[in-house]
Parts: sequence; structure tokens; C-alpha cells
Amino acid sequence: MTRVTNTIKPIAAVLFGLGVAVVALELLPRVLPGLLPAKVRAVQRIYDARSSWQSMMRGDRDLGFTLRPDLDLRFPSEGREIHITTREFDSLGVGFRDLGTHPPYDALALGDSFTFCDDAPAEACWVRRLADETGLSIATLGVNGYSNLAEARLLRRLVPSVRAKLILVGFFPNDFKDNLHFARWTESGSSDDYWTWMRRKRRSDLSDRLARYSILYRLFDAARRYGKRRTCEYHEGGLDYVWRADAWWREVVTNPGRTPGFALMEKAFADMKTSASRMGARLVILLFPFKEQVYWDAASRCQPEGRTLTRRQVDAPLKAVKETCARLGVECCDLLPALRARAATGEQLYLRVSAHWNDAGNAAAADAVAACLGSGKMRASSADRPTGADTQSERIGELEREVNS
Repeated sequence: MTRVTNTIKPIAAVLFGLGVAVVALELLPRVLPGLLPAKVRAVQRIYDARSSWQSMMRGDRDLGFTLRPDLDLRFPSEGREIHITTREFDSLGVGFRDLGTHPPYDALALGDSFTFCDDAPAEACWVRRLADETGLSIATLGVNGYSNLAEARLLRRLVPSVRAKLILVGFFPNDFKDNLHFARWTESGSSDDYWTWMRRKRRSDLSDRLARYSILYRLFDAARRYGKRRTCEYHEGGLDYVWRADAWWREVVTNPGRTPGFALMEKAFADMKTSASRMGARLVILLFPFKEQVYWDAASRCQPEGRTLTRRQVDAPLKAVKETCARLGVECCDLLPALRARAATGEQLYLRVSAHWNDAGNAAAADAVAACLGSGKMRASSADRPTGADTQSERIGELEREVNS
């Protein structure tokens, strides 16, 4: 008995010591967050943002998920918290971010986190700035993580009751992969909302709970998920950036216009054109470039050895999207030239780590969209188009028939 007791005591002491160490490591960063290294603080912010984002959403069998209405919270961003409030949109079962604009809305903006402006306060969001510049009352129906397919379904839901003069759809190149995921969700017949379905494909419910609350687990999970991701820090000419050669944009860059997600985008745009026509609204697709693309002269230094890309290759996906819009007869506004020109002056338009625009980037985007909408090439409304302008190729007709079936 004595021998067993003598064996148990050291084991118990070790376990107790480990428990105390774990508790200390979980509590100290919360009490004294300044002790954490910068990269660890960045990991915590990303996971806090993900948890906050999940709490902002509710499942939807058609759209995958929607924003909850009546939210009033602080969203963790880089170096600050963003105040976000939401409202119910026209009793259609979807929430939307309150930017301070009011109904009746002249225009609607659809898209993902770039259109939601989750890293910008309401007054700095490009949608709000565009409203102020043009005098139009614009509502943003952007939702983090939305695909073009989900946006097309949302616009279709709005058709019976909404009368807007202008529909703006923000496109970001990661929509190609989001389209593919969304299509797989719809094909799966899953009763879960899209986000829950996606999460369970990546991690278990236990892993998800640990990622929400445990700092130590977050560090382990981040190392497992992102440890091999290639990143480069850039500090020159007043710019402070972290470049990432992410797989999602390298794939679409090397296969412009030929990925499954691209074909799904084409189908979604044809669907949106049909819905906008039924609403009597002008549809404009806005092409949002990623920051490595805008600052390619600098970001090109951060490329895997033996897999170098040229600027022409990096620009190819957006060029392919513009060509698709032309075939569909849909107006398209490419923000890349305007943002690249601003970037050439040394202005920082994106956040250091995040892929999103900072306040200056939102202002530049609003200016670029306003210039596009007011240019001679962009007609005031769909009603101004000559009858022959809607003549489509056989491929476009097939897409629209598929959408309407």
C-alpha cells in the first residue's frame, strides 16, 4: 500500500502542476493581454472575430445563413473594435448592417465581407461613402462568407417586394471557391445551415468549442491549420503589410476562367441579371482586387521558389470575369486600375494582416465606384439600353433558361 501511495503522489503532483500551468496560461493573457507577442495577439483576434461572426448569423435553408437583426456589438478588428448594428430588411427574414442610410432605398449592395465592411465603421464603409457622394440612399446586404450563388438567391428573394433603381454586386476572387463550397452544400441535401455544414467538415463540435474559449487550443489549431502558409512582412515606403501567397488566389490565377467556381459565378451573374430585370433595376458588378494584386510590384517578392507569377497572370482572373460580364450583357466596374494608381502614390489601402480595406481603401473604393457609375460608358438605368443591347449568345441563353427553370 505504501509503495502504491508513493507512486501516486508524484503523479498527482505532476498532474496538479500541469493543471496550474494550464490555468495560468489561460488566465494571464486575459488579465494582461499586453504580455502576448504580436503574432499571438493576431491569432487571438482572428479567433475572437470568428466567434463573434458566428454569433451574428442564423441558419437559412435557402441562403445558407443570414445576419441576425437587432444586433448591437463590437467586432474585433486590427487595432480597434468596430461598432456594428443590424436591422431586419423589409420583413424578408434577413438582417442587414445599419450604415445610417434609410428607406426607401435607391440602391442595394450585395456581396461578402467587403460589402459588409466588417473591418470598417459605418461612416467609413465604401457603401456609406458612396451614398454620401451620390446622394443615393444605399443599403448594404453584404454578408461575410457569401458566395455569388447565395447573393443570386438573395436578390431573387427581394424581387417581389423591393424596388431599387440600382443593384451593386461586389465580387472578390475568393468567391470562386465559395461558389464551389456553396454548390456542394446544396447538393448534399444537408439540413444544417451552410456555415454549420462547412464547420463540421473542418472540425468537430468539441474542437469548435475549444477554439472559441481556449487560448492554448487556438495556438495549437492555428499552428496546425496555418503553420505551412507562406507569409512575408513588408516595411518600405511607409507601407506596413503582411503578404500571403494563399492557395485560393494562386489557383484562380493559374487557371483563369476555367475552374468550376468560375462556371458557377457565370451562372450566378446570369441569375442576377434576370432578377434585376424583373425589378427594373440597373445591375453593376464591382470587381474588388486583393491587396497582393494591387501592390504586386512589392508582393511579387513573396512567391514560392519555382512558382513565380507575372502581373499579367495575376490580373488574368478579373480580366476573365470582365469578359464574362461582357458576354452576359452585364455592366462591370473594375476597381483595380484606380486602386493600383492610388497605391502607386505610397498610400496604404488595406489593413496590415487582413485582406480588407482600411478606411483609406474604403474611401478610394467609393471614389472608384462613383466614377464608374457616372462615366459615359455606364448608362443611368437598364431602361436606357437600346433593344439590341440585350442580344445574347447561345451560351448566355442556356444559362438564363437554367436560372429560370
